[in-house]
Amino acid sequence: MAVEQARRVTAATRQRKAYQLGIKRRVDATRVRQHLQLLRRTMSVTDIAEASTITKTSIWNILLHGQKTVFPETEAKILAVAPINGWVLVDSTGTQRRIQALATMGWTGEEIGRRVARRRGDSWANISRIMQGTRLTASLAAEVNVVYGELCQQVPPTDLAAKRARSRAQRRRWAPPAAWEAVDIDDPDALPDWAAVRCEFVECARPVKPGHCHCEACLKRLQKHGTLDGYSPLKTGQSLIEDALWISEHEGLSLRDEDEAKLIAERLGVTRAALRQGLKRHSAADMQAKELAEGGVQ
Repeated sequence: MAVEQARRVTAATRQRKAYQLGIKRRVDATRVRQHLQLLRRTMSVTDIAEASTITKTSIWNILLHGQKTVFPETEAKILAVAPINGWVLVDSTGTQRRIQALATMGWTGEEIGRRVARRRGDSWANISRIMQGTRLTASLAAEVNVVYGELCQQVPPTDLAAKRARSRAQRRRWAPPAAWEAVDIDDPDALPDWAAVRCEFVECARPVKPGHCHCEACLKRLQKHGTLDGYSPLKTGQSLIEDALWISEHEGLSLRDEDEAKLIAERLGVTRAALRQGLKRHSAADMQAKELAEGGVQ
């Protein structure tokens, strides 16, 4: 007992010393949280705590209370825990959504199946069966999740098969990865956040129409001219302010900071002066509406 207490004191002293010296000994908790979510499909928090020697309170803090960082030792212990009972069946909704999201990028079911099979040591993984079923094994769901994370970071092919995959995804209005970033993709009741999906045209940053990869303005341009070459979509009025406020909120950029406001303006394809003028009109309109509302109350 005395030895264990001495070890705890030593560990606490090291942590305090590192903090005093400004040494960042903690790491981002995203990977740990994702792994815990995977483990929770087949294991209880008590099982995870026993396998990792991490307290249940710490595990709940990471899972539910938004803890952003963990110690490297904690990360290593939790990541070392492998899912048990991989044959246990789980809901296939999240896995199907991941495959659909990859299809919107141009990844075919055949390519996804090959990569999943390679990880499992098999010759083939039947993606069609996954898309048609309501349940699948936890181990297969985990492998698809890993492949999803890998392919989301890669540039998809541009061959005919990829174009067909994209067209099929658009016809069925499948949501791309961006629509699931802030939403629990494994929750059957969750809905994709289409407001987070932006037009693919590099000079545009408007939200897309559900089931499309371009915004309404770019779609009209494509229908009329058949191409977006030479098109420079202008953002004015309320749409400009809405997009600027969306970027500011979701990317943590301040419209009050000159450099960050300039970045927002570049994203929107307008000058800093145009954005500043639009914000002034927006503020004036808000002030006028507030005065009218107060006058009506009186």
